[in-house]
Amino acid sequence: MSAKRRNKRAVAAVIAGSMLVSATLVSVVVQSVTHGSGEHIHIDSRSAALSATTAPTSPPTGIVEPASEPGPVVVAIGDSIMDGHNVKSSHAWPQLIGAATNWQLTDLAADGSGFVAVGDDGGTFQDQAVDAVGLNPSIVIIAASSNDLDEDPDEVASQTMKTMSYLRDKLPEARIFALNAFWGDTTPPDELGELDADILRASRAVDADYLDIGQPLAGQPELMQFDDIHPVSKGLTVIAAAVAAAIREAG
Repeated sequence: MSAKRRNKRAVAAVIAGSMLVSATLVSVVVQSVTHGSGEHIHIDSRSAALSATTAPTSPPTGIVEPASEPGPVVVAIGDSIMDGHNVKSSHAWPQLIGAATNWQLTDLAADGSGFVAVGDDGGTFQDQAVDAVGLNPSIVIIAASSNDLDEDPDEVASQTMKTMSYLRDKLPEARIFALNAFWGDTTPPDELGELDADILRASRAVDADYLDIGQPLAGQPELMQFDDIHPVSKGLTVIAAAVAAAIREAG
């Protein structure tokens, strides 16, 4: 067997194993948030549908003790929803999954960024992709962003394809998981669907896994910060559970 094929099998095994653990451990994370608060959060193992019935409480200070063996090198590319805007960095949803699965995670996400939109750090997703390649990850997670809603649609479509193609060209052996754009508790605008369509087309073109997890925060204003744009810590655990379940199913 060639080294290339062995590497592919190794990555697949790591993903399958870590994500099988992830579903259980993220459930523990969510349950630990609600312990003693009288709140009930239900996770459907098939659809990762979650519902909360009371106002959010403080998130756990610690997550599940990680396994002794290091997990895969994972890089996250995204916006403020992915970097945990206004909450502790450890409560960002990629960090929650990473802690539960022992990922060697680098979260490159930045507030305000998108495929075209320039973030607070002065960069776009393409700039994050360049940094990601330098880390030689075996898994890349990237999500479309509502920050691109105010940008030219044709340019967004072009830059989405360019960034996804760049990742595949530079990381031919990596597993790339592309997610739909997140919205809050209200009905998303129709234009958000165009951003999702852009990343779906790009994913198909570069053999990436497109994961449509829907809008797990929909109808749950208690999971949102006062700006009604960014989730509170508890909302991020809801996203983490939904993403973990979607990756597990894809794996």
